[in-house]
Order: sequence, then C-alpha cells, then structure tokens
Amino acid sequence: MLLLGKPVAEKILSETKEKIKALGIVPGLAVVLVGDDPASRIYVGIKEMRAREIGMRFELRTFDKTAPESEITDHIHELNGRDDIHGIIVQLPLPVGFDADRIIAAIDPGKDADGFLTAEKNVTSSHGREKRLHFVPVFPEAMIELAKSSGEALAGKTGIVLANSERFGEVMTDALVREGMTAQCILARDYDVNRSMLMTADVVFTAIGRPEGIPRYLFRQGAVVIDGGISKKDDKVVGDVEGVGSDTDISLSPVPGGVGPVTVACLLRRVVDLALEKKKTA
Repeated sequence: MLLLGKPVAEKILSETKEKIKALGIVPGLAVVLVGDDPASRIYVGIKEMRAREIGMRFELRTFDKTAPESEITDHIHELNGRDDIHGIIVQLPLPVGFDADRIIAAIDPGKDADGFLTAEKNVTSSHGREKRLHFVPVFPEAMIELAKSSGEALAGKTGIVLANSERFGEVMTDALVREGMTAQCILARDYDVNRSMLMTADVVFTAIGRPEGIPRYLFRQGAVVIDGGISKKDDKVVGDVEGVGSDTDISLSPVPGGVGPVTVACLLRRVVDLALEKKKTA
C-alpha cells in the first residue's frame, strides 16, 4: 500500500487555515535562502504557495553565495524583533563554506519554525528526562503523521530509525518514544552490518540518502515504512527504499509524493502554533 503525502498534507493545511481564521492575527513566516540552488528555490516556492493559500504572511530573504555570514545573521536578528513574523527558517542545504548550525542558532528559539533549536535542547535534557519540550521538529513530525495515516496505532509498536546523523537519530527516536513506541536508531555507517534488524520492526523510518539502496524484502510483512530519503538516480528523484511494485506487502511512502508535502504542511502548522504561543504571552 502506498502512503501518499498529499491527502495527509491537505487535511493539515485545511485545519491550519481554519485555525488562522480563529486566531485573530495573520501568522508570518520568513524564509532565509542563500545561494542559487535550483532545488532549494523550488522548495521555497512550494512553501510560499501553500502559505499564501491558507492566509499566512510569507517573506523571503535571499542572499548571494558570497555573502558574509554576519550579513545573514544580522537579517535574522532583525526578523527576530518583528512582531509580524512568528516563524523563521533557513532553507537547507547552505552553499559550501557556511556554518549552518551557527546561522540557525541566530534564530530566536520562540520563532524556530523548523524546530532545530528546540530539538537540540530536547535531546540535551531528555537523557535525564528532567524536562520535555512541546515541539518536535517538523521533519520527524511529518514522518510520524504519515505513519499514522496507515491506520496503524503507533503505541506499543517497535520502530527503527535509519539516520545519517546521530543528532537526527536521537531526535527521531525520542519523538517515537513519546508516541509510546519502542525505538532504536541505526546510523547509515552501520546499516550494512545491521540491516537484518529491519525485519524485527513494525515501523521503519529512513533518511540515509541511499538511492533505492534498501530492498523491500528486508521488511517484515505488513510493516509500515516511511521513506524520508531523497537522492538522484538516472535523473529521477528517488528515496532510500527500492521502488514499490505490485507484489509489495508493506505500507510505504513514495518519493516524491510522500514525506515532502506533509513536511511543508507541518511547518506551516508550526508557525500558527508559534503565533498562538506569542499571543498567549502578549
């Protein structure tokens, strides 16, 4: 079964549009785009289109790939101080030579629409479980939303996260634990020696950037597989999991058309949530 992102995204966007109507203010999203990467411009264009469709203010700040980091962070600080901007994101990837962590760190945590800053705090505190932050970053949130669209309850299930980085793996597994799952992470560098473990999982979330490098036979029958990988293969955009055929016995999100649309919808929902948080404290 294919787990298509469009119907999930449309439901989230419809609910978010209604929430904006009831909010009494117009939420604002600012996107910082550095360089001239064609794919990044397409992704930003999709965000702008969806934002305007639901009645959200959208503002794009563009910078040349030769711009100094200080110029970019100065603009972010200016956006931090504006009452009409409730969420800020830096479109990734940045051109070679830029420190993404340092630039993202310039965003006011109260306007962190992607959730990178709150995720970092959550991972730091979750080892002792002293404090749990409310927000999950939008990419893991979108993957979870898509998994839920399978109709399977996540609580009590066993999950495996295939991740390129320890940071994402920790954030994603922590989010799954919040859903009542038992979860563990396998890093991309360890995939080849641990791939047989996939057969033990009810739900698999993958984002390792191996173009169709994970065969479907590695998943147990009836498993839910959320493919968050994105790569180029023979001039086509593909995910981590080999393409779905008529013989598939898993529930799989396609690439493209799976996690992507849901991520945009979750991002815009997050901006509205940030606007609500600000309104409560105003």
